[in-house]
Order: sequence, then structure tokens, then C-alpha cells
Amino acid sequence: MEKNDGHGGWSTMAPPWAKMPQRNMQATQDAYAAGFAEGQARFEAWVQQGGFNRLFAENCAVKTAMSGAIGGGGGILLGAFLAPFDGVNGLRAAETTTAKETAIATWHHTASKAKSMGKTFAAIGAVYSLSECLVERYRARSDLKNSAYAGCLSGAFLARKAGGVGIAGGCAGFAAWSLAMESFMHSPAGESMFKTQEHS
Repeated sequence: MEKNDGHGGWSTMAPPWAKMPQRNMQATQDAYAAGFAEGQARFEAWVQQGGFNRLFAENCAVKTAMSGAIGGGGGILLGAFLAPFDGVNGLRAAETTTAKETAIATWHHTASKAKSMGKTFAAIGAVYSLSECLVERYRARSDLKNSAYAGCLSGAFLARKAGGVGIAGGCAGFAAWSLAMESFMHSPAGESMFKTQEHS
């Protein structure tokens, strides 16, 4: 670093740590190294004791965030895939517009569809995961009933603006769907399918 020496010239100014005695500097470096080594050892012990598994399996906030992100990503992909099959409005517009205008309109429609379904699936995934985690903690057990209760709570929450009949229908529909999916995943066919995917 340079500074004006007051005579129109410039001289080199040493940084503050350069004035530190060599012994103190070495002690500081040793302290930093010891702290880093201790932190690394604690982290490795936490990982070996299943810290990541507990974080993702027992932490409701982490499970909710992950399910919301996975659901949102799946919804975006599904919306982008289904957008071209939304009626024949795009084909009718193509008769009176240029190819460029049709392409732009198609792109906007696809993006809107993907965004809408992404939000919907993200909400479903997050609400269901949070409900299941809270139900499992409250009941202190893991069984098929948790899926049914979580499905009912999720369906009722998502249909909260549809009135009493809509809430009841959402509860029953999501509970049945969740129970069916969970039963299939724990059936011999479902377990063999997942094992085949893991080995492939």
C-alpha cells in the first residue's frame, strides 16, 4: 500500500499485520488452524452418526422445502409438456398471424402453463410433506394412517376456498389417493420397482 509522504512523492506503507510480532502472528495462525481442525472433526463425526439422514428425515422444515422444490420442478416440466395440447386456439391464431407471432404466443402460453402448474405442485408437495411430518410427530409412529391423515389435511387446505363441500371432497380425495400410493409403494410390486430403479 502506498501513501503520500508530504513532499510530493509516494512511499510504501506496510499493512497492519506486518507490524505484528512474529511470535504473535504464529500463535494466531496456530489458533485458526486448531479451530478449523476441530470444526472439521465435529462435522465428520456428525456425518458419520447419520446427521444428514436425521436432517432430511426428521426436520419438518427441510422436508417441506425439499418436497415443495421437487413438486414445483415436476409441475413446471408437466406444464411445459401439456401446454401444446391445450385446445386448438393456437392453430386458429396461426391462420391470421405470422409464424413469429405464433411462436411468441406459444412460448408465452407454455411459460404461463408451466409456471401455474409449478406453483400448484409445489404447494401440494409442501403442504402434504409438512402435514405428514406433523402427523407423524404427533402420533409418534410411522404407518399408513399418517398418509391418509396427511392427505386429508392437504386436500382440505388446498380446497379451503371451495366451501364446506369442497373441503370435504378435497379431504376424502387426497386421503384416498395418498393411501393408495403409500400402499402401492409398500407392496411387493412397488418395492421391486424401486429396487430395479436403484440397481439400474
